[in-house]
Amino acid sequence: MNTYFHSVTLDTEKCKGCVNCIKSCPTEAIRVRNGKAYIISERCIDCGECIKVCPNHAKKASYDPLSLMDKFEYKIALPAPALYGQFNNLDDIDLVLNGLIAIGFDDVFEVSKAAELISDATRRIMHEGLVKKPVISSACPAVNRIIRVRFPDLCDNVLPIQAPMELAAALAKKEAHKKTGLPMEKIGAFFISPCAAKVTDVKKPIGRKKSKVDGVFAISDMFPFLFNAMTKVDKIEPFSASGIIGVGWASSGGESSALLNEKYLAADGIQNVIRVLEDIEDESLSEIDFIELNACSGGCVGGVLTVENPYVAKARIQRLRKYLPVSLNHLSQIPD
Repeated sequence: MNTYFHSVTLDTEKCKGCVNCIKSCPTEAIRVRNGKAYIISERCIDCGECIKVCPNHAKKASYDPLSLMDKFEYKIALPAPALYGQFNNLDDIDLVLNGLIAIGFDDVFEVSKAAELISDATRRIMHEGLVKKPVISSACPAVNRIIRVRFPDLCDNVLPIQAPMELAAALAKKEAHKKTGLPMEKIGAFFISPCAAKVTDVKKPIGRKKSKVDGVFAISDMFPFLFNAMTKVDKIEPFSASGIIGVGWASSGGESSALLNEKYLAADGIQNVIRVLEDIEDESLSEIDFIELNACSGGCVGGVLTVENPYVAKARIQRLRKYLPVSLNHLSQIPD
């Protein structure tokens, strides 16, 4: 029997049965019974669309409390690149990373660093022609789930690579173990997430028994503490180790443009994603090699756990990238 975990939850006391959520749900996972919304677990993909449209705040996203860090002796922050787009006039990623150390983390491993390694691996797979075209990115967990629910015939088109979050956690914990000598169970890796679907992907992963990530914190939950700490940083230590390609994953088009291939398509927003998936099923996108799909408008910067307007955040990411090198990470650099 399948068991389901969902990060998108319903507060029935706040629900007024207004049906806004029913209209926005891309998988028809919501019904209204006895004047209250009801979520059908096997259909829900935790995209968070219902959270965005609920006027009564009855839908909400669950995530881990910051106190979860106390269970681990060595704590590693895994910031999503979307985090950088939340700050106005930011011109140095290291300020954010130093702020994370200041609020209690022992180390930081950028998810954008892992994203550059994933981009390198994707280029190799695309060159070898090992996946049915058009190849669909596997980075967005909400897209992965909607393919399984509504478009199962397209599962063979999905890129067989783990998301940057998982790779970042694995590499960060391996480095920490080597540096500190601590056993793995005492090392905690915490993803700072822009979206609810990532929470579900950690708590109930698809295609693997257990996530390497030990907890997921919401950007919105952490933002006030981090912003305050950043204003008090005196000396900025150089932690940042990623470039334009990795940071670009924060917004729609960043992943696909890193492939250095003109035959790609990038779509964001769940309804646009569905239309593209329908076109793939109809075999009307045969000229496209790679398709990047993000359930959130604007890409990860549009997740429900962010604090900034996604298009403002996307513009900030674009500005920030001009200060960076193209890429700093390649598969050949990873030791066996």
